[in-house]
Amino acid sequence: MLSAWKIVSIYQFDMSVYTKIFLKFPKRFWPEGPGTEFFLYASGRRGYYPVWQQFEKQYPGSNVLLVTVTDEESRRIEQQSDNQTRAEAVEVLRKMFPGKQVPDATDILVPRWWSNRFFKGTFSNWPIGVNRYEYDQIRAPVGRVYFTGEHTSEHYNGYVHGAYLAGIDSADILIKCAQKKICKYIVQGKYK
Repeated sequence: MLSAWKIVSIYQFDMSVYTKIFLKFPKRFWPEGPGTEFFLYASGRRGYYPVWQQFEKQYPGSNVLLVTVTDEESRRIEQQSDNQTRAEAVEVLRKMFPGKQVPDATDILVPRWWSNRFFKGTFSNWPIGVNRYEYDQIRAPVGRVYFTGEHTSEHYNGYVHGAYLAGIDSADILIKCAQKKICKYIVQGKYK
């Protein structure tokens, strides 16, 4: 069981939800060429399938589109079937490209980070008011249990490279503890 101070430090941080939905089509119908990698959809409904990306330059012939949704839309989409999400996304594309024959998507990938009990979100979010003290608290070991990940990266929290760099930092701390018997992790007071 974790101590109360550690539980409080964990609950001071939020988990954000950022969902990248991949749709595969039998043919390309979107514009191609310079300046067409990204396109936007403006809806009266906040965050409703707003940011699209095509990958023809990176993966010619893949016929894959990526659409990004966040926050409440991510949570809503995670709770519905892939078929319902596919239908909604294709409907948006038909509105975006009214003069084109937009086929139904043949496949879809909807990651469900928020619904996954081991993740409960996509990346950590340091809320307003969090400072070095809270950062040190969330990073601090509890006995022989050490904490690392993107949420413990002071400069790159929320990013993969933040997780990587935090892992290196934690490994250095453990190596010093094992080799030099320097095992103390000091958390400065909040107002020092």
